[in-house]
Amino acid sequence: MKKCESCGMPLDEKSTSKLEGRYCIYCQDQVTGTLKSFDEVREGSINAAMKFMGKTREEAEKMADEMMPTLPRWKK
Repeated sequence: MKKCESCGMPLDEKSTSKLEGRYCIYCQDQVTGTLKSFDEVREGSINAAMKFMGKTREEAEKMADEMMPTLPRWKK
C-alpha cells in the first residue's frame, strides 16, 4: 500500500491529497497546497499514535523520531 511521503500514513482514495498524490490530506493543505512543517507533522504523528495505538507520549515520540527520517520528504 502506498504511504504518505511526509507522515507515513497509508494512502487511499479518501486520504490522498488531490493536489499531489504522494502526500495525505493532513500533510498538505487542499486549497493552498502548503505542506506542514517537520514539527507539525511530528506532532500529528505523535498524537495519532497516542490516540489510535494507545501509546504513551514517550513511546509515540520515539516512534515518530525513528520513522520520520526514513520517509522520502525528510531523508537527508
